[in-house]
Amino acid sequence: MKDMGFGERWIRWISKCITSASISVLVNGSLTPCFDLARGLRQGCSLSPLLFNIVVEALHLMIEKACEVGLFCGFSVGKGVDKVAISHLQFADDLLMFCSAATGEIRNVKRVFRLFEIASGLKLNLNKCSLFGINIDVDSLKCWASVVGCSVGTLPSEYLGLPLGPKRNSAALWEPIVRKMHDALAS
Repeated sequence: MKDMGFGERWIRWISKCITSASISVLVNGSLTPCFDLARGLRQGCSLSPLLFNIVVEALHLMIEKACEVGLFCGFSVGKGVDKVAISHLQFADDLLMFCSAATGEIRNVKRVFRLFEIASGLKLNLNKCSLFGINIDVDSLKCWASVVGCSVGTLPSEYLGLPLGPKRNSAALWEPIVRKMHDALAS
């Protein structure tokens, strides 16, 4: 937090909230004696989303720096001055990474994640991770997935409830999503 410009007083407050957390459990209608948490905040603490966002902002900055120094690259959209480089998309605890089909780049992505784990104490759940390939043979994809320690995903798929990788973009593909949004906005 210091590196992100937070003041000393704020950092002390947050540190106190984290280090002084203790809980008691209700067992058969009776409370157990209080005990300290091994790490982290109390479940349901309103600080959790804020602190999580600060931590994943650090992950975002690590990924950007890794791309900047050439450890891996994403892809570009647009041309000329309107060109935008995309290496990753983040939403809360979901992350979608983009890199070239090269063993070195895939290993570097994993290294960035490992550095993040060491720095933050948050561990990437590789059981929930999938590696997708575009115009890549299945054997290479399986080999890279074993390097990373995740499963192989297939396209088309969904990401955050949205279609990912369909062969054709059509109104019928998006109709259920538009209807769902319309219903949500109407209520």
